[in-house]
Amino acid sequence: MWPSLWQHHLLVLVLAWVALIQVAAGGSEDGGDGRQRLQTLVERLDDVRHEMQTKHQTLSALEELRTGILSGERIDLPSAQRQHLEKGSPLIGEVTFDARHRPVSTNVTRHFQYLRTLAPDVEVRFHAFMPLKRVQPTGHYKSPGPAALLVLIDKSSHLSAYDPESGGPPLLGPIDIGHGAKRIITHLATTTSQESHLIVTADDTGTVRVHSLRVVARRENLTKVNFSQRLFMDEEEEIKERHQRLNVTANLTCSFSLLPGEAGVGGEVPRLNAVLPIERGDKTYFATGDSLGGISVFFRNGTLKGRVRVTEDPGGVRGLLRGQSQMVLFFSSHSFGSFSVTQIDVQSPPCSGWNSPVHDVVLDPSYQSSRVVLALSDGDVLVYSTTRGKSKACDLTFKFPHVTAQPFKLQAFRGHVLALTSPLEDDPRMDEHLREIYFFNLAAMEVGFGASPSRTITLQAGFKPKQPEDFVLSAVYVGAQGDRTKSHIGIRFLGMAGIDLFSLSLKPPPAVQAAVSSVAGDHEDISWTSSLLSWFPKIGIFGVVLIGVILWNLRKAANQPRDDELDEEFFQEQLKKARAAEKTEKEGKPKRDE
Repeated sequence: MWPSLWQHHLLVLVLAWVALIQVAAGGSEDGGDGRQRLQTLVERLDDVRHEMQTKHQTLSALEELRTGILSGERIDLPSAQRQHLEKGSPLIGEVTFDARHRPVSTNVTRHFQYLRTLAPDVEVRFHAFMPLKRVQPTGHYKSPGPAALLVLIDKSSHLSAYDPESGGPPLLGPIDIGHGAKRIITHLATTTSQESHLIVTADDTGTVRVHSLRVVARRENLTKVNFSQRLFMDEEEEIKERHQRLNVTANLTCSFSLLPGEAGVGGEVPRLNAVLPIERGDKTYFATGDSLGGISVFFRNGTLKGRVRVTEDPGGVRGLLRGQSQMVLFFSSHSFGSFSVTQIDVQSPPCSGWNSPVHDVVLDPSYQSSRVVLALSDGDVLVYSTTRGKSKACDLTFKFPHVTAQPFKLQAFRGHVLALTSPLEDDPRMDEHLREIYFFNLAAMEVGFGASPSRTITLQAGFKPKQPEDFVLSAVYVGAQGDRTKSHIGIRFLGMAGIDLFSLSLKPPPAVQAAVSSVAGDHEDISWTSSLLSWFPKIGIFGVVLIGVILWNLRKAANQPRDDELDEEFFQEQLKKARAAEKTEKEGKPKRDE
């Protein structure tokens, strides 16, 4: 193939030079026409040379791809080439890395510790973590109760609840939650409070049903259990026995749906796109977003409080997120804004200004819900700031590196944004795309990109041959020994039953470390220089305080008199007192008669 290609280009060059010689020879006879033909041939030669260089670069890139595929390792490609090739073949994203934004680590086993598979025989449709109030151990039990429950909705629209720490059979269910045999559950939402445990589900007809979970630890008769066995029971057996003592029940609280009178222009019936429970003190509301751009607010008993239309974008309200207090963040295809549940109104003009539709949104918890991260359908991720000092704003703060043409599902975790590649449902090659979880370092992106490769992607986790379809993070995981440094992540894989539970360990990025890492180069681990600089503020503050204490003591010691000076002063004082007493005694004696 290659010799024929080079022979073709060589033949073109020879013919071009022959034509050039002929033109030069006949240029004197033709005059201006010969010079014009010569100029045309020179331009054609430049085009051929550019075409040859382009084909040579293409052949070099293909050779590198072939070498990487045969060796089983990913190769680095420039960002522009990788984005262009990925549009034509999903395989490019599987065998290449972005040369400018290569991940710091791809070691999945180092950060994802597999724990267990929950509901291994259940085809899961939705799953979520529900935080619980930590139950302290009673009697001779050493381990406390679970910190959270894993709630599942399966393909047959049944509800189940599992203890993530012990595994085993479900604590609840599977039970029918009353949507009907021919109904498909489209949404699942849970409360985040440790006091009330509400599960909100919605089906394809727009009907919403709310169930309240009650978790009780049964007090068994301890005299029936061998005391010596309980005393020497290990942690795993302790958790399994605790699992048998938990009693979880579900009760229907209310049921409601969008009113028929809310039909839009032309009699279009709104379709439910999002549902969210909101807790404000002792009051609970339920907010829903529909396809006509409206947000409805319901009381806890299911009574409608009010509805208002917040967007005119096609598709209406696509999602709702919890903000501060009673505020709710809503987003549509080309806008997002803040909605008040109590006032049933939009507090400020929505933000907009991008071309591709929004796929998913997450709030940065480190900025108290004032920074919004948008994942667009074309693979771009934008970060907006909604405050500027004390006033409202809509400022584009920065943009994530474009590492894939597929949109992301987003979650926030310890200074990072977890992004799962999620191909669109209308993509004809949806199943061919590789699905991975990217850990984007927010601090490194705030510092900016330099000439060297960036370190904005802390971890790029792939689970081949499994394909992650969805994932959720536990709110706060507290281990049996009170360890608050670990978190659980539950991943649902495409075409597989059950939920795989992992212990996720990833240190939050310090600002100094992120700044140094952004220009440190491409290494698997952070260099000793960055580690030293990350510890420098702590050592510097301690050293300054210690030096200050030492100097203060030295100054105090210098101002105090020495021991010999103290002895001399004491002697002089005692001498003065003795002389004064002797003088007083002499003056007080009567004179003797001569």
